[in-house]
Amino acid sequence: MKKLIIIIALMIPMLAQSATMCSKNDTITIMLDPSIAGTNYSYNTAQSTWVTWFPYGTIRGISACLSSAHGKSMGGYVADLHDNNELVVGSETNGAHCWCKMTHPAASLWVFRYTFSSPAACAGACAGYCGNRVRDYSDMRSGLFGSVGQ
Repeated sequence: MKKLIIIIALMIPMLAQSATMCSKNDTITIMLDPSIAGTNYSYNTAQSTWVTWFPYGTIRGISACLSSAHGKSMGGYVADLHDNNELVVGSETNGAHCWCKMTHPAASLWVFRYTFSSPAACAGACAGYCGNRVRDYSDMRSGLFGSVGQ
């Protein structure tokens, strides 16, 4: 009986698991997990916006079609992204390289998505590709979520 109590006492710490996270008072904390796929998406081509729904909440963003991929592959991000010597703000249609940026619940850096065959093809499909690829591809989510606060 004494051995059984000792074994149980030794196993109790193994059963207790927790996550520690610090946040300031009066703030909202959101866990963005790139390993969890989205459930649906939507986009607005005219406004270059996209939305992806996840079990834990909604992610919103913008897209831009730029003249350069800046040497990035899907999921690669860039701080202070410029195109034709102009700071990228969203809705640009200067080229065939599709870039995505999360705007809600936090702002990410610009993340490269795809190179289309022409600027017109990019302008017509980039926002949809952003929403879809954020829903389906963990490397895209990792780029967006991992660049928050960079």
